[in-house]
Amino acid sequence: MKMSAETHNPLELRRGWKYVPMGTVVREDRRAIEPDSSDAIRLPYVGLEDIESQTGVIRLRGYGTPPTSLTFAFNERHVLYGKLRPYLNKVALPNFEGRCSTEAIPLLPSREADRGFVAWFLRRQEVVARVMANKTGSRMPRADMAKLLAMPIPLPPRPEQRRIVRVLDDQIAAVGRARAAAERDRQTINDFERAAIHDVFGLRPLSIDVGHQAPQGWCWNLLTDVARLESGHTPSRRHLEWWGGDIPWLALPDIRALDGQTVADTLEKTNEAGLANSSARLLPEETVVLSRTASVGFVAVMGRPMATSQDFVNWVCGPKLLPWYLAYALIASRYFLLSLASGAIHKTIYVPTVKSLRICFPPSEEQRRIVAKIEALRKSVHMARASVGAQLEAIEKLPVVLLDAAFRGEL
Repeated sequence: MKMSAETHNPLELRRGWKYVPMGTVVREDRRAIEPDSSDAIRLPYVGLEDIESQTGVIRLRGYGTPPTSLTFAFNERHVLYGKLRPYLNKVALPNFEGRCSTEAIPLLPSREADRGFVAWFLRRQEVVARVMANKTGSRMPRADMAKLLAMPIPLPPRPEQRRIVRVLDDQIAAVGRARAAAERDRQTINDFERAAIHDVFGLRPLSIDVGHQAPQGWCWNLLTDVARLESGHTPSRRHLEWWGGDIPWLALPDIRALDGQTVADTLEKTNEAGLANSSARLLPEETVVLSRTASVGFVAVMGRPMATSQDFVNWVCGPKLLPWYLAYALIASRYFLLSLASGAIHKTIYVPTVKSLRICFPPSEEQRRIVAKIEALRKSVHMARASVGAQLEAIEKLPVVLLDAAFRGEL
């Protein structure tokens, strides 16, 4: 069957299949429910925020939910299609009667089309890409429903549609279980790394009181007695000439990705004028940094001289304390540090609390041994994390492969 360029050059289909414009087997069903009607009180409301991206799972928040504006009626025969920001791929199959935002269009399949088959077709990345190519609006893109309904859908006989839906439901559910298992593995690796680093020390190496009895040859000291405490600052944003220089400036947007690493570069940079006209200071290589606001407890070591925002406390280690020993001591004590943070909305470790921190440490040679042991451990953890990452990457590709096969008649 030959079709124009508008139909995106569909592939040849198996016998019994046919291409039809989606609008011939699905129609928009915009039955309105007025906000002051009995149905508005009786029926549960589904907003776009209640529909999970990619999966279409509906998570209801309750009955009689706002908005106090027009909504659309739907039931278990409809497919709910998220028209606003279609790249979020929100396509749901409700199993109840309700009302929805007018940004979620109820689509009613004809007798010729199984609604599950239509929903899986709409979730295809190829369909999402074509809808986005024909979107209206830039800041708040919306699907052009006329062009969506003009899109050709490959349609097998109804029994074959139902068979494909059953297979896809089972296989995509299996993909979800595999993804969840891999995510659990990744969390287990992260938990193991933190616990293993803690175990290498044999004790919690930080305290705000005298601390536990130090092992033989070790000692407890105020951290400020063995490392110089430095704060950070932000040069004024009103002076654009103080930004965009060659001095790295570490801020909260950097730190999550850099946790437990050496910092080689930052997202933003300042310059000599920025330092001269603010309280920001250029700190030396191997300064140990700890985020103390919002993202509390992230640790890194400077790989070159740089400045930081006021969201960090920074230590320049003296001769008795190795920078990476301090960094690992902070990582091993993360939950303790989190317990020191206060604030109802944004947690913060305040500077007076930081100044009261004590650290337990051995002679330099033993510190080196501890650092080397942790680095060997982290190398193994990194390999395990990379393996799980590759597994997750492969899992994420499976739905695309399955959906492509299904709509080529190969499933």
